[in-house]
Amino acid sequence: MDGVKITKRPKLRKPYMIVAWPGMGEVAFKAASYLVEKLKAEEFAVIPAEDFFYLSASVIKEGILNVPDLPSGKFYFWKNKTGKNDLIIFLSNAQPDLAKAEEYAKRILYVAKTFFFPRPSSDSPLCRFPWTIPRIPGCGLWLPIRNCAKVLRNTI
Repeated sequence: MDGVKITKRPKLRKPYMIVAWPGMGEVAFKAASYLVEKLKAEEFAVIPAEDFFYLSASVIKEGILNVPDLPSGKFYFWKNKTGKNDLIIFLSNAQPDLAKAEEYAKRILYVAKTFFFPRPSSDSPLCRFPWTIPRIPGCGLWLPIRNCAKVLRNTI
């Protein structure tokens, strides 16, 4: 798909997917960032930021005016050595413009579909805004924390 740069094609076993970006105290973003770090998840794809984000500030450093980096949207994978399901984590350090949110979500779902995940975590922003993306399997059904613990058992 145009608009998603896949740099690796890991063979994943029925991966679960976590999607997180800042909002509501950044709880999901911080939790997903923690998982990426603790599990040593590997980056394998990115959504180009210039398609979804606008420069809205400038930075002055040592008297020089600079343009800040655009937010990033990266996909990570982790292979579960002891269980049936691997993990895909998508992290974006900003929410896309609402006018472009549907296309952003389509790109995230394209990666999910490419790697055949069984269902998204319903805590993901994609599922909390069902009017943007209709008919996402698994949305509206909470994937309890204890189920996530089963997937990640003895890894953290």
